[in-house]
Amino acid sequence: MRRNAEAGVAVAAEPRLDLSLGHAEAIPGSPVLRADLFVSQGGKGFSSSGYNETRNLLFIDPKQGTAHWLLPDNDHVIAEHSDLTEEKDQKRHVVATVALVKPRGDHAERTNGRLLLFDSNGTNIVEVANEVRDMHVATLDASEIRILYERERKLSIAVFDSASLAKKSAHEIEVPQLK
Repeated sequence: MRRNAEAGVAVAAEPRLDLSLGHAEAIPGSPVLRADLFVSQGGKGFSSSGYNETRNLLFIDPKQGTAHWLLPDNDHVIAEHSDLTEEKDQKRHVVATVALVKPRGDHAERTNGRLLLFDSNGTNIVEVANEVRDMHVATLDASEIRILYERERKLSIAVFDSASLAKKSAHEIEVPQLK
C-alpha cells in the first residue's frame, strides 16, 4: 500500500525522502499498536514497479497517549521482522519480535546488519548479534526463544529467556563437510 507522504502523518525526517507512516496494526495480546515507517523507491528500469523499504517501527500506546520509535533514526532498513506468538487462554499474543536491521543503501540485501529482539511494546530491545547477513528462523518453545542466523558465512544460534529476553547462550553451529 502506498500513501502520499504529504497527505499523511507528519514525520520529521530528511525532506528528500518520500517517507510514509503505514496503517497501525494491533499487536495481539498487547494494548500497543505498531506502524511501519517506509520509504517508497520508484522503479529503476522499464519494467520495474518499485518497492517499499521499512525504515523504522512506531509503537503507539493508546493508554498513555504516547508513541516511540524502535530505532533512533531512519538511516536503516528493517530487512525483515518476525513476531513470535503463543496461545494463552485461547488467545494469541506476541511474546517478542526479531528484526534484521541493515544500513540503508543500494545493496542493503547484500550487506550485514544487526539482529534485534524486542518485546511487544518495543521497550525492551536486545541486540542478538551484529554483522548478520541473514536470519533463518526464530522459534518460541515454552520459555525459550531460539534464533538461527548467518554471520561471517557460518550458522549461529542464540537462545533467550522469553519472559525477560535475557540471553541464555549463543554459539556457532558446526556444519559437516559433504563428501
